[in-house]
Order: sequence, then C-alpha cells, then structure tokens
Amino acid sequence: MSTKIIVTGNHTPETIEKFRSFQDTEVVFVPTLNDISPEDCADAQILEGGVNRETVEKMPNLRFVQLFSAGANGYSWLPENIVLANAYGAYGDSIAEHLLTTTLMAMKRIPEYLKMQDRQGWELLSDIVRFEGCNVLSVGMGAIGTSYLRKAHALGATCYGVRRTVHDKPDFVEELVDPTGIDRFLPIMDVVALSLPGTDEVGGMFDERRLRLMKKDAIILNVGRGNSIVTDDLIRVMNEGHLRAACLDVTNPEPLPKDHPLWTTSRVYITPHISGGYRAGINYTRVIDTAVRNLTLVLDGKPPIHEVDRKLGY
Repeated sequence: MSTKIIVTGNHTPETIEKFRSFQDTEVVFVPTLNDISPEDCADAQILEGGVNRETVEKMPNLRFVQLFSAGANGYSWLPENIVLANAYGAYGDSIAEHLLTTTLMAMKRIPEYLKMQDRQGWELLSDIVRFEGCNVLSVGMGAIGTSYLRKAHALGATCYGVRRTVHDKPDFVEELVDPTGIDRFLPIMDVVALSLPGTDEVGGMFDERRLRLMKKDAIILNVGRGNSIVTDDLIRVMNEGHLRAACLDVTNPEPLPKDHPLWTTSRVYITPHISGGYRAGINYTRVIDTAVRNLTLVLDGKPPIHEVDRKLGY
C-alpha cells in the first residue's frame, strides 16, 4: 500500500516534482489545511507544511508532520505517536542578515537621516557607532544567533552568546553562558540580539530591570518572538532616553494594532515580522530541501533531522 502525503501551500513545478519523485507514495497538494478532502484526511500518514488540532482529529493514520516554519512552540497538544519536525536552519542566514542590517542602521542613525530627507534637511548627526570593537551578545544560539555572531565577528565585534545549555562554543564567540549569566553581560554590551522561541520559559525575559541593566547607548534587537520583551517596560525605558535603539521584527501583541503606543515610541524601529519567510527565494529552497531530506528519512524508517521536543517547543 502506498503512503499518502499531504503537502500544503502553493509550490513551484520543481518542488512538486521533488515531492512526487518518491516511490510507493501518493502526494496530494492543497493550498491550505481546510482544503484537504475527508477521504485524504482518512488515509494520510504524512503532512507537510503545518498542522492544527482540527486537522489532526480528522487524520487517524497521521504519523509524521513536517513544518515549513522554524518556530515550533505551541504543539505540546500533538499526540506523542506523531513525530514533528521543523525547518530549523533554513531561515538562519537570512534573519541574521536582517539583524546585521538593523544593527548598522541604528549605529549610523539612518532612520533619522531618512526623516531629515523628508523635510529636505542637511544636518550632520554625531554619536555614530562603529561595529568594529563593539561588544555583541546573542541571546539564543540556534541557527539565527550563531549566524549573526559569525557576521558580527567578521566586522570586528567581540561576540558573546547565551544558550539554554552550554556546549559547542564557536571559535568566534568569546564566551558562552546559560541564561543565568545574562545579567553579568548586559552592562558591557553595545548590542543585544534576541532570537528566542516563544516559550513560557523566555516570556518576559527582558523586563524593565534587564533593560535598565543595559548600557544607556546600547541597541536591542528582537527577531524571535515578541513575548521575550515586556512591551510596556520597553516603552517606558525608551521614553526616558535609555537605549540608543530598539529594532523589533516581532512585537507583543502581534500584529501590532494601529494606534498602539509602541508605533510612535522614540527610537523604536518596527518591521512586520519579515526577516524570515519566503521573501528571499533561497529561504523557500532551503525549506523544501529540508522537508524533502526529512521525508526521505521518514519513508526509510529513520528519524528526521531536527525533530521537535514538544515540551521545549523547539
């Protein structure tokens, strides 16, 4: 009997061909989970793209789910007999480039010059920061944080990292600590970059106390999940002139409602969660390559790469 595979999303002919190249499989492509027919739900063993409770309840034979996202928190409800894998690493370099861009943007005061251009002004702003020689901390040392520090080190920064358990310190990282060491680092960091999952463990990690531990002219960046920074505390700190800039690709709440005070808080620069995704075509290619590689392993009876620990959320 062939293995039925459901693939969600809109895909290129090349991707469709890759998924259909497996022997003894029947691959069904649907735009969304809501488009899966009752017959396909009843037979499907593998789901590629994403999943929700309602769909799982209709799939009695489901045994493997491949996410096209790197974020994988919020799936603790998934039955233990269903293996879950994410697209870890597929977006890391792209998001690291976004971090690098926003770091330099804030260091060189580019947003202020753009506002100056709108009024056709010609002024020279002082207090410009060099990347070379600065101290950079990545809170989160997965694919994103590691790639960002590699790039920061190449530009002459001294790099530090925080991860849940200390292991495999890269050569370009000066010191690697677990979360208990964050407070020791913050007073000497010029840049603090967050690339944390949206788990309860990291919720509110950067509250007013930690934000005030940072240097007054430091930059904080967040590309992980919005809940790692307490929004009201950040607004208060920024309004009082503490911190050079906060560059946020994620917010809490998200999407950020119109008229929310964070939009107009001085020196807060917001992008609408765009650092990853498929806007860079290479990200799509990497996601599909990851999915196809894992599908090969699972069909051969082997565990996938980057199986998600449902309790940890990654």
